Amino acid sequence: MASREACVTIISKPVFLDFLNREAGRAANCDRPEDDDIAIIRILVVSLAHGFSANISQVAEYCNSRPKLFSQVIKLMQRGVIDATSSNATLSEFIEDRRARYSHVPERYPFYFSDQGGLVDLQLGTRNPFSMTGDLSRLILAYDQSKFDFDLVRLSPSDRAVFESGLNVIQSKVFKREDLAITRDLLVSNIAGGEMSARQIEAATRAISALYMKNYADRRSLATCTGIPQFSYRDVVENFPAFDFPLLKRALQALGALRQVSLWSIDDIIEHYGSLPHRHFSYHLQIFLDALAISARNKVNDSSDMSSIRLHIDRVFIQYLDIDYVKKFGNPEEFYRFGIERLIQCAARISQLDPIFNSTWSSQVSHQNNDVIAVTTATDSEDDALIQKLKESGFTSSRPVRVGNGFATEYTRGTSQHVYHLRTSAGSLGVNSAGLILPAALKELGATHLISVGICFGLLPEKNGEPYQKCGDVLVSTEIQDYETARIGTEKTINRGEKLPAGTGLLQAARLVRPNFAEADFKIYFGQIISGQKLVDSKEFVENLRTEFPGAIGGEMEGNAVSASGQFNGKEWVMIKGICDWGMGKTDNWQDVAALNACDVAMKMIVTFFDAQSR
Repeated sequence: MASREACVTIISKPVFLDFLNREAGRAANCDRPEDDDIAIIRILVVSLAHGFSANISQVAEYCNSRPKLFSQVIKLMQRGVIDATSSNATLSEFIEDRRARYSHVPERYPFYFSDQGGLVDLQLGTRNPFSMTGDLSRLILAYDQSKFDFDLVRLSPSDRAVFESGLNVIQSKVFKREDLAITRDLLVSNIAGGEMSARQIEAATRAISALYMKNYADRRSLATCTGIPQFSYRDVVENFPAFDFPLLKRALQALGALRQVSLWSIDDIIEHYGSLPHRHFSYHLQIFLDALAISARNKVNDSSDMSSIRLHIDRVFIQYLDIDYVKKFGNPEEFYRFGIERLIQCAARISQLDPIFNSTWSSQVSHQNNDVIAVTTATDSEDDALIQKLKESGFTSSRPVRVGNGFATEYTRGTSQHVYHLRTSAGSLGVNSAGLILPAALKELGATHLISVGICFGLLPEKNGEPYQKCGDVLVSTEIQDYETARIGTEKTINRGEKLPAGTGLLQAARLVRPNFAEADFKIYFGQIISGQKLVDSKEFVENLRTEFPGAIGGEMEGNAVSASGQFNGKEWVMIKGICDWGMGKTDNWQDVAALNACDVAMKMIVTFFDAQSR
């Protein structure tokens, strides 16, 4: 199959609410329930930040019999979210104009004549330099097939021929209508004396409604939504998928916000409309959908078939975007920030497997940071310390992630900083050990860097006869030395363990943050850390380690697996651990403090690393 790559065109046009149109709905036998209209409006307002537009008469006539919808639409008008346009200068002038246009059928529009209801709260927006009735009149009287897009009406492919069969009568009625509106009521009236068949009236009403919508959108340079339920007019393909209602609704569902969109007050939605987070969310969502659609067109049989593309995108949502837990957002802004992060996270994963998606996404979202850091712990005190320091550093728990048969927790900061927390058992060997979990986890998570944080034993309480290390101090590995692997002979034992160097970039970041702790009650030491399977609590064993590894500054149990996993996957790694004892006379007294200090250093290093990368 030939590649159908395409460039994204960012559409920042306001959206024409053409589906809020009583005459068009009546012409195509479309009658949505009021609650469905409210849901559609809310989903569009949350998803799209470009503003909305509609002719004020169109909105007034559609919404007046739907009081719940009308009250929310009026608020959106009053706050400028919906630009209710008119060729009239004032509301009273507009009402007088409507009375003149509907003088032949006042019973059909009582709100213009007696019970004005919500009309008094309407907010006029931009003044149109044109009259829609005047435009319709000119186009009908100077009928040109190229001006009438009969394909806009999906229901009746024969409308063109039927419309043209009654054209003379239609033109006579339009010519002699004086100031009356060009609606179905004009066509069934006895104005100009001509009679039309029921079929001609239906076809003409649909054609004129389609012409109205096309002319208004063209005149005001507006986008229109595709896929609006129970609205049987043709979708404009240029507006797909960025303005596709089914995909926008599905995206909100995948991001866990669809129910809350229906529960938020309209005032809350309006308060956050057009904010920086809202505009960024709308932009990222549009690029995400466009990139998925461009990729889908290379996979479906008919690249112009919106239904096939929607189905393909839905499968991608199931695989990458759907969250399988309840996510509550206090207000729309919380959702917008979460939504941006989720879209970027998912885009990063999709980009690794789909070069067409990646090409589109990366060309439009330039602030991506592809670095992902995995942090591993092995004790409860290490877990508690890491979670505390993650929160203090501005990271929030995003979601649990399945990794093989286990789990990791994803933490995010901003839109492009991702940390995965992996908990293992103590040591490098065993069913749940770092040695078994980390090699596969690094690959599945797409982690680029690995950090082991926690507690260790110190080896240098004194140096050259003077006090040196103390409990609570933090050790940063420049290398890990395996002290377990050895050749045991009859006369002597020779160490055969590997010595693996830590990552250069991570070490540089750790050294950059050391001055930040100049006033802290602990010190930071860089050097060799030895690692083995033993939980060391023996003075004699520690003395032997000091003799065998005179350059070592401390020891622990997970380092061999951490360094080997990083080396095997080609990822930078480093170990940062706080001294909780000296490998003898063990107690738990310093474990919490040592873990907190190590995690404090690690998180400041991570933030420094991310912030430097994002410039």
